[in-house]
Amino acid sequence: MQLQENQLFASHYRLERLLGRGGFSEVWLAHDETADVRVAVKVYAPGRGLDDDGADLFRKEFKIVFDMNHTNLLRPNYFDVVDNMPYLVMPYVERGSTTKMIGRMPEAEVWRFVRDVASGLAYLHAKEPPVIHQDIKPDNVMLMNDGTYVITDFGISTRARSTLRKSVNANTSAGTQAYMGPERFSKQPAPIKASDVWSLGATVYELMEGDAPFGNFGGINQKSGAEIPDINGAYSEELKELVYACLSQETWDRPTAEQLSKYCTKHID
Repeated sequence: MQLQENQLFASHYRLERLLGRGGFSEVWLAHDETADVRVAVKVYAPGRGLDDDGADLFRKEFKIVFDMNHTNLLRPNYFDVVDNMPYLVMPYVERGSTTKMIGRMPEAEVWRFVRDVASGLAYLHAKEPPVIHQDIKPDNVMLMNDGTYVITDFGISTRARSTLRKSVNANTSAGTQAYMGPERFSKQPAPIKASDVWSLGATVYELMEGDAPFGNFGGINQKSGAEIPDINGAYSEELKELVYACLSQETWDRPTAEQLSKYCTKHID
């Protein structure tokens, strides 16, 4: 079942407009005809769905997500599976993602962005076991009406992503290459907490400079010897050094998400 405008999805979500499409999911603006509100519906494996084992895996995965509650996480309101397509119902964020801010974010706003995203990551990383986001990028950070930045698309494990890739025959990795640190291209590429910090650094660099630090190649270029390109915009040396630290090639040289959050808080009026 291919999704299309004006379709009634899962009995009471009237699909209005496609907001975004990834390797194995689509996000739609929809009207909840039961509650009479606009929502964002994220559908995984749209059109073909998963097998029964894959759908069951998603049910188990999202039990973890619904226990999470933090100011800087866009927490789903509802999860279900229809026609073997897992889907999430989330608040509709009218201001959208930070993609539209690429290359034009002023310094004061950058400090707030890093503080908010790092705070959300610190919360995820403090879970037992830690939750690694794996895909921090401008498209996965939303701007709320009150100016708060929130992380979306969290709580999907490497195992669940692998299930999705096999289902839709997508030749994509667990993450987006431009924002993947050098350790993600090693013999042991499993993401760790520091991998999220590198992704945050790459995201902030792009918001400041207009392009990711290593283009579409990400940390694989850094692993091959490329140096971090200079930040040339009108930003303080302190902010630039913070971004460079996040992009350190060695994972142990990067600050933790908690350290970032506390450090940035001191620079916000």
